[in-house]
Amino acid sequence: MNPLDGKTILLTRAHSDNETWAERLARAGATPIALPCIGTEAIADAATVRALAAALKAANWLVFTSRRGVEAVAALQQDDLADTVRIAVVGPATAAAAKQDLGRVDLMNTAGTAASLAAELAERVAAGSHVVIAVAENAGDVIERTLAATGATCTRIDVYRTVPMLPSGTKRALSSLGADNVLLASPSAVAGFLNQVDVDSDAAIYTIGPTTTAAARAAGLSVKAQAPTPSLDGLMEAMT
Repeated sequence: MNPLDGKTILLTRAHSDNETWAERLARAGATPIALPCIGTEAIADAATVRALAAALKAANWLVFTSRRGVEAVAALQQDDLADTVRIAVVGPATAAAAKQDLGRVDLMNTAGTAASLAAELAERVAAGSHVVIAVAENAGDVIERTLAATGATCTRIDVYRTVPMLPSGTKRALSSLGADNVLLASPSAVAGFLNQVDVDSDAAIYTIGPTTTAAARAAGLSVKAQAPTPSLDGLMEAMT
């Protein structure tokens, strides 16, 4: 029997991200419930526009870990991306966005994590290459650390940030949502979840990684388990 069969799972990511996870969980036999607990906003100040333009002029690789990074760069860039810049992405959703907004993808990592993309890039990026990494403000630094060790020069540009949903009216009782499990994928999601939900039941809480676990525990939540890898696959493994 599939351990997720019959489980009702509360998803707390942004709206469109909840949709992609919901499809996977439903195929695994679970009943997903979406409660968006975060939003995103572009970082589009003049300093970011200048930094991105300067970095792209010297770039050999442009790296994305989310479609929002692609969308932000497409909106911010002032000139067409040079044909000599190779584009590396995590996962099919980011690849689709890059093909649509930037015209191509040269490397797609299918494992679904920044760490796995970094490891794959480390085998391809030549020493002395210039790599531009366009990510969220609160993203980790595994890509730049991994590639710097190969002799590449990395320029990180924070092009968007995640923000927790603000309180709006009366909180919803967690018990009223009927969730067996709650998935939290960022510290912002922890804050947004607690802004919207009164935790009045013992639904099991699963986190995607150590920073989210720390944020959840600091907020007084009891974490059932942390994903062994920072991805939906890792969360599904933790729940089984």
